[in-house]
Amino acid sequence: MSVSHAIGERVVADIECIRDELATRIDDVTAGAVARIRADVPFYATADIVSDPLLTATVRENLLFIVDALTAPAFDTAPAEITGRTRAELGVPLASVMHAYRIGVHRVWEEVMAIADERPELSRQALLTAAQHMWQAQDAFVDAMAAAHRDRSTEQVLDDAAERAALAEYLLQGRIPSDQSLWEIATLLRLPTTGPYLAVAAEATEIGRQPLPGIADRLRALDVYSAWRLLPDQLIGIVHAPTPDARQAVIDLLRRAATGRVGVSAPFAELRDTPAGLNFARRELLGPGTGVSVFDGSMLGTAAIAAPEATVDLARGVLHGLYRLPVDDREPLLETFRAWVAHDGNVKDAAAELYVHPNTVRHRLRRVEQLTGRSVNSPRELAELCLAFEVDARIGIERGRDSPTG
Repeated sequence: MSVSHAIGERVVADIECIRDELATRIDDVTAGAVARIRADVPFYATADIVSDPLLTATVRENLLFIVDALTAPAFDTAPAEITGRTRAELGVPLASVMHAYRIGVHRVWEEVMAIADERPELSRQALLTAAQHMWQAQDAFVDAMAAAHRDRSTEQVLDDAAERAALAEYLLQGRIPSDQSLWEIATLLRLPTTGPYLAVAAEATEIGRQPLPGIADRLRALDVYSAWRLLPDQLIGIVHAPTPDARQAVIDLLRRAATGRVGVSAPFAELRDTPAGLNFARRELLGPGTGVSVFDGSMLGTAAIAAPEATVDLARGVLHGLYRLPVDDREPLLETFRAWVAHDGNVKDAAAELYVHPNTVRHRLRRVEQLTGRSVNSPRELAELCLAFEVDARIGIERGRDSPTG
């Protein structure tokens, strides 16, 4: 037998001795590691989440595998993976679990040093080899534990997101499960249970593609709570907007974030009104143009979009004469009538907004009367004109001609 072979056998025997001695002391080593984890890792300072029996059993099992790794041909990382998954399920931060792992391994190494002091016959090479195996085992165990923790955390996030999306759809569509109340669902969605709220519908520019990227997180940055559900062709959501300033901040953010058409309901106070709010938000998507369209909750607006199949045809009957004109002739007349109505029939104020002479406003109003056959001086006929213009602004009678709702 060669000298080198004899030295190799001695090193193996010494390492086995260290392993066996550690195994007899594992309960004391575990107790010391648990006490240090409780003292040094803030998350483990109390037993509220991870009880003493659970922590002790987990530390003991993992330290035993570290001890066995001193002589094992390969590292069995199964206990580390189990620890990573279970701690993720309990909500223990990954950094805290990793800190606890290192404390446990250091406690084992301290015991190895104690054994070396008690047994001076153990070779220096055995101690160096044992140290190498321990730190390699620690790296393998920590990597396996961290990967399992991240995987389980990701699963939980996805599960939570899927559950929240389903609950959001229940709330928005008014399909409340029999065993849950509106307020229970709002609590699960982390929504305040008192309004006002806004309902939002955003068209997807591509099927299944997010039309308002990162909207929930961006709203939280404004201290605004929301819940969303992505459908194949739309993103629908409910947003808690308790003040006028909050509502304006939400609408401003939607305008910045939107990649396509977005409809927003008027504010509503009760959760039970969420489906109606979503209906109005979706009706706003029928309008011409791009960007964010906010429903004002007015009677005219409600009448215009409540039954678009009927109102578009009625509006087309009123405005067909205007729409026979070339665009350059038609648009000033439409713009003038809308400005006149917005200023409550005040010709001078409408003229100031349009930067034209008041007589120009009067002339254009007469043209509108001639082309529609309705007089602005007749309350009933003026009401018809106002409704027709409202339908045109919100839905678009030319677009309605080609739309399934027209």
